[in-house]
Amino acid sequence: MPGADGDLPAQQPSTRTPRAKQPKNQNRTEMLLAEPPSTCLSSTVYYMVCEAGFERKSSYALSSIICSTGEINWEFITEHVQYGEQDPTLDYIKSVRSLGPLCESIHLHLKSLTMEQFENQFVVWLQWTNCPEIFLEMFDTVRNPHDAAVALSLMKLTSSLERALGDVFLLIGKDCPFLLRDLLASQELFSIFGQPVMDVLKVFIGCPDGLNLRNILWHGFVSAKEIPVKS
Repeated sequence: MPGADGDLPAQQPSTRTPRAKQPKNQNRTEMLLAEPPSTCLSSTVYYMVCEAGFERKSSYALSSIICSTGEINWEFITEHVQYGEQDPTLDYIKSVRSLGPLCESIHLHLKSLTMEQFENQFVVWLQWTNCPEIFLEMFDTVRNPHDAAVALSLMKLTSSLERALGDVFLLIGKDCPFLLRDLLASQELFSIFGQPVMDVLKVFIGCPDGLNLRNILWHGFVSAKEIPVKS
């Protein structure tokens, strides 16, 4: 309140210590030097990709999975896809755990082959994709792996497979679905490949609840080091 003479009362001196002035770019520098996040994956997705498939330690005779002619025994593989106890809903985590040892057996077999052996046994069965050379590149990565090559080859492989499945869809359908998950859930592919085979693909590449390898790689959610060489 003003004093009797109309003047404002004198202010008392502050007892607080003045804060030291921060350098203009110090906060930005501190942000740049801060410890980066260890992963951009959620804990559930990280577990699915990096751990679940390696929990079970068992092996299978290769003849149970792949015939001598190079044909895949889908019946044996699809037996390892897991579903809910009360309903036919796909159980992705249990399926990854169950399919992990099969993938390990296939991985070891591929590492034992030469490029010539791989071509003679499998390339004829890859012609429907219209890009067998991508699979040859992936095979070379399996034999000579390093982090960046594994991630890059998987990106190429999943995209090529998506395109090939879209071409198959168009054999009997129109207006191919834009999203991979919708393509894998389509009645057109179900009628050609059967639901069990499509469920295997959903576990590996095309569903947010599964490994979802196509999306986590292409959208940059996962680092190269987080993709196990034996995925």
